[in-house]
Amino acid sequence: MSLEFYTNRIETLAEKKTVQKKKISLITSARIASFILFVIIIVVAIQSKNSDYFYFLILPIILFGILLKFHQREKLKLNILSTKIKINQQEINCLNGNYSEFENGKEFINSQHGFSHDIDLFGEKSLFQFLNRTTSSSSKKRFANYLSNYNSKQEEITNRQEAVKEASTKNAWREEFRANGLLFKTKESNINEVANWRASEIALFENIGLWRVILWAVPIFMLVVIVGVSYSLIPAFYLLIASFIPLGITARKLKIINEQHLKISEYLEVLKQHSILSNLIENEKFKSEQLQLIKSALVDNNKSANTEIKELANITQQLDNRSNPVFAILMNALFLWDLQYLLKLKNWLAKNENSLQNWFEAVDEMEVYASLGNFAFNQSEFNYPELSQTHFFEAEELGHPLLSENSRITSSLTINNLQEFVIITGANMAGKSTFLRAVGINLVLASSGAPVCAKSFSYTPTQLFTSMRTSDSLSDNESYFYSELKRLQTIVEKLKSGEKLFVILDEILKGTNSKDKAEGSKKFVKQLLNYQASGIIATHDLSLCSIKEDFPTQVQTHYFDVEIENDELVFDYKLKEGICSNMNAEFLMKKMGITE
Repeated sequence: MSLEFYTNRIETLAEKKTVQKKKISLITSARIASFILFVIIIVVAIQSKNSDYFYFLILPIILFGILLKFHQREKLKLNILSTKIKINQQEINCLNGNYSEFENGKEFINSQHGFSHDIDLFGEKSLFQFLNRTTSSSSKKRFANYLSNYNSKQEEITNRQEAVKEASTKNAWREEFRANGLLFKTKESNINEVANWRASEIALFENIGLWRVILWAVPIFMLVVIVGVSYSLIPAFYLLIASFIPLGITARKLKIINEQHLKISEYLEVLKQHSILSNLIENEKFKSEQLQLIKSALVDNNKSANTEIKELANITQQLDNRSNPVFAILMNALFLWDLQYLLKLKNWLAKNENSLQNWFEAVDEMEVYASLGNFAFNQSEFNYPELSQTHFFEAEELGHPLLSENSRITSSLTINNLQEFVIITGANMAGKSTFLRAVGINLVLASSGAPVCAKSFSYTPTQLFTSMRTSDSLSDNESYFYSELKRLQTIVEKLKSGEKLFVILDEILKGTNSKDKAEGSKKFVKQLLNYQASGIIATHDLSLCSIKEDFPTQVQTHYFDVEIENDELVFDYKLKEGICSNMNAEFLMKKMGITE
């Protein structure tokens, strides 16, 4: 369904783009015609030696200016259409298994995190890359924090689900929101600086009353001089002398003006982006509590973020006009232009500096829900999890969401209560690690309020902690085995402090000998059973399953099987009850010629 939607959308947008190109072509022709008219009037005036014809030049000049504005507006619409086509094509590629065009969040990879590194939350072909539709560095960072800060509060998860469900229905709005966000790409440093911009940075206008008098009196004085010169009441050179007064005032404050102008030039794109995005949020109707809260954050004490940021963008644009030296000299000589707008900037910051951070965060938060809503729309066959009080974890036909539907094989699993563990055995490459990551990733999706890859999924929200991909550290002079011990120690410390954990472990004590590993693993699992913990442990060590004899109600045993048919390994990748009896290491070594 979603594939068909995106295909149809591209066709519609392509037709609109063709019409838009024709419109721009007509405007360009009209601009050329207005220029030709301008030239004709000049030629006629010269040939007829009648200077009155020059008055008619105002017509093509005004016309050219209007057409230039139209051209810029229509060109922006064309760029938006092109971006929308690209967005829809990216979604088609994603549905076909290629989501490499989206940022993967590799900068958020953290091997010390409670679960993100083990389940491939960040990096190439990660869950983050699959979900991420944010358009700025700050919203990308917020989304990364949203996914990695596992939420176990039931009310918040319910609110998130409602927000994601609503966002998934707003296809046209999400497309518009993302297209405008992508069109005004901004740097993270600029976003942070704008959000923390303060009026106190403008070290000027301490005596505000005096400055107000100066900024009114000087332009009036200059206008009086201009009128006097125009009517030959005073000599023309007086105007030149008079202009040194405002230029001198401006020159004395030039250092502060230049500092703020440098900032403003860098901030303009940020302000344009947030003005447009906040406007899209403010003008959209939302029903879910979470999305309404985001919208309300953009209206503070009857102040609209869009209106205020648009005003700031206008002040910024006017100050940026000083980049033209002719404009700067003329307007400062007449109106103290730089100081007029610097005062406006300081007043604006004094009024809004405490709201800026909230406005930026609200837009970033909306980008998070737009990303999750997009995922929910794309994966319409996925289901929203239920928050259960009867089953600690129950999933029917659970699969890995990043695998295509054609290659995805699902399994079911139930963990009834806390203090209950599932031990999974199986041959190499039989599917143990993929299943563990599928469980972990679906739990992260569930805590985010997103749908999960399962026919049905109910769970009691509990903090997630994993130990699957431990590595040694040369920089810390730390062995592989010691690194793993530290990971296990963290689990125990969390449990001793009273935390409840859903634990996923792949091979306990991988870095030691078989006997030591077997004894240590058993003791560790028995230790876990004394605390408020549940989870899944995958192992090649069949002896670990003997714990079930001592704890028959607290330990389940499951396995992934392998068969050898016609001298080939055959995997079905289905989770079954019991203990694995077939292993394949010896067979594979022979097959690959490693052993005879």
